[in-house]
Amino acid sequence: MTDQVEIDYQQSYDQKSVLIIGAGPCGLSSLKYLSNMVNVICIECKEDLGGQWRQEKYTEETYPNLQNNAFYNQHGALQSSMYENLICDVPKSFMIFKDTPAKQEYGEFMTCQQFYQYLQDYSLKNDIKKKIVFKTYVQSVRLAVNLSEDEKNQVGFQISKKFLVQIVSNEDYTKNTRFLQADYVIVANGHNSVPNYPDIPNKNIFKAQMMHTHNYRENKTKVFQKKHLVIYGCGISSQDIVYILLKKTEEDQRPSKITMVGNQMMISLFKQTKSYLKEVESGILTFLSPCIKQFESENSLVLEDGHKVENIDIFMYATGYQYAFPFLDFEKDKLIDLYQKRGANYSLGPLYLRTFSVREPNLIFVGVLQQVLSSQQGVERQAILVSKVITDEIKLPTQQEMQEDFDKNYQEALTLYNDGNRYIRFSQHKGIDEFLFFRQISNLCGIPSDEEYNGYILKVLLPLYINAFLGNYPDLKQSNVSSQLPPGFFPKSGHF
Repeated sequence: MTDQVEIDYQQSYDQKSVLIIGAGPCGLSSLKYLSNMVNVICIECKEDLGGQWRQEKYTEETYPNLQNNAFYNQHGALQSSMYENLICDVPKSFMIFKDTPAKQEYGEFMTCQQFYQYLQDYSLKNDIKKKIVFKTYVQSVRLAVNLSEDEKNQVGFQISKKFLVQIVSNEDYTKNTRFLQADYVIVANGHNSVPNYPDIPNKNIFKAQMMHTHNYRENKTKVFQKKHLVIYGCGISSQDIVYILLKKTEEDQRPSKITMVGNQMMISLFKQTKSYLKEVESGILTFLSPCIKQFESENSLVLEDGHKVENIDIFMYATGYQYAFPFLDFEKDKLIDLYQKRGANYSLGPLYLRTFSVREPNLIFVGVLQQVLSSQQGVERQAILVSKVITDEIKLPTQQEMQEDFDKNYQEALTLYNDGNRYIRFSQHKGIDEFLFFRQISNLCGIPSDEEYNGYILKVLLPLYINAFLGNYPDLKQSNVSSQLPPGFFPKSGHF
């Protein structure tokens, strides 16, 4: 059955047409800035908007007819959902879009449910839900010029736009296949759904329970009771789970021991912890580096320096996610490359302004930036830029000029990190400065930069994160940020 939103979109093909993939924060922000400017449609595989912030009752373990799910069929995983007891890592005042303050009754750090409701309120205020098709999956995005005659004949209509997009039922990818055209495609489907599993030798001999943070849910907490849990990775996800298990769980229901294993630099910082002194001194929490060399037996592993970790009950990968765009044809269209490191899709490019495919600038990526302190504002700034390009307020440079700009960014990352792939990662402590980047876009858009907002991010939020990465993550959630801001503070509507 064809959705009325699709019919309205198809009937307006005479206008400039834009298709957005994903109705999470990135897609919603893009939709807001384009909804009254062009013919636009947003395709979302879940039953409602919110992306990862919409909690799904199913996981890979419980989903009925999992093999038929379109997202799972292409990605090998279900689209992620935040776990129910998640408390956001960004204070309320810094986690909101322009013109839409969060409700006063929400806590200093919103819960997952509160931010999900915020996205619903944002959608209602901007009247954009009417542009979204739900329970639908984008199966392929193809350049029309590269289609064979057989492929064109399957469509059933004359192709006049740059992209041909095939969509299907997300619940069953074999059903309800149909096609849409678009002048522009905005990829806003997030990059935290395909778990990264580093290749650890001897995995076949290891018999302890294994899981990824991707599959953690509140009802999993009891699984760890009185068990030795090894967490491989030391990013925000692993810190959040340690915080839940050791600070938010009753003492008699906690793990008997948690061993966090990660790279030497991060672990050396965690060892400075003040928040977990009691747990470290009692042996409940241990930080170890360097990385894992191999599994040693059915319940043990050995690190690269020869240190053994034994009597493991549960092994949890907290090793992040891979970039995955299986709906793109990497052989026939080659619109982007996925850069790999240790077998994982670690980054992508070439992108102009970390947003537009250099090879085909009408293919646009919103939200692939990583470690952006300015949270939703980073996403919104990208959405503003994209809207101005699509509506011809900004003209992009030539392909050669865009490639040169990308090469410059890539070389900068190579100099800072010995890894050029990290050009989409920002760091105010050491690395690529996100505020210089967003000021560059501000100048392009002709909108004054919101320096008050930037200043509060650097003065208030950055020190909290630095302290958190010194092993004091619990302090972050106890912070009183509002006392350091003007009453009711939120980003200025007329600024970038």
